[in-house]
Amino acid sequence: MADDDVRSHAASIGEDTLHARTGRSREEWFADLDGAGAAGWSHRDIADWLVRERGVEGWWAQSLTVGYEQARGLRAAGQRPDGTFEASATKTVPLGTVATYRLLADPGQRARWLDMEPSLRGATEPTSVRWDWPDGSRVTVRLEDAGGRTRVAVQHHRLADADALAVMKAFWRDRLAQLALLEAEDADDSDAPQ
Repeated sequence: MADDDVRSHAASIGEDTLHARTGRSREEWFADLDGAGAAGWSHRDIADWLVRERGVEGWWAQSLTVGYEQARGLRAAGQRPDGTFEASATKTVPLGTVATYRLLADPGQRARWLDMEPSLRGATEPTSVRWDWPDGSRVTVRLEDAGGRTRVAVQHHRLADADALAVMKAFWRDRLAQLALLEAEDADDSDAPQ
């Protein structure tokens, strides 16, 4: 797996930001957690302890927990608490959410950019689509308005290992790039005189 495929907690959240938001350095937090015996706790227990005993805000408690688990070899980058892996990718595309949703939800439109046919698990028009993948994993695609454009965020859940994560992360980067190209073509076609 390439180093840039999945970033660790330390690579994702800088030391200055962590200190500014939590009042301590990563090293200080991890020493505190070691002293409390957190290396033998579940993810939930570590995060709950940070909130309850140290007053850390919920999001930052989760973030610190992930960083601690990675630093202590309890979890790999990209790994979920249940042991599976999750790949994510985002891309801002040049059409609005309704048009983008059609490219996700309509099988004929989807075939233009996604070279396989997932099973529809659910959808919320025009903001999300959920698919079952042939290997038993699941995909959630969320759409967010970005001032007339659309931010497309893909999360591919329940991947078996870090190798599958790397493959699917590259796959989704490629597929979202293809989606953006189609949308640019569609936007150009809609601007053409009739």
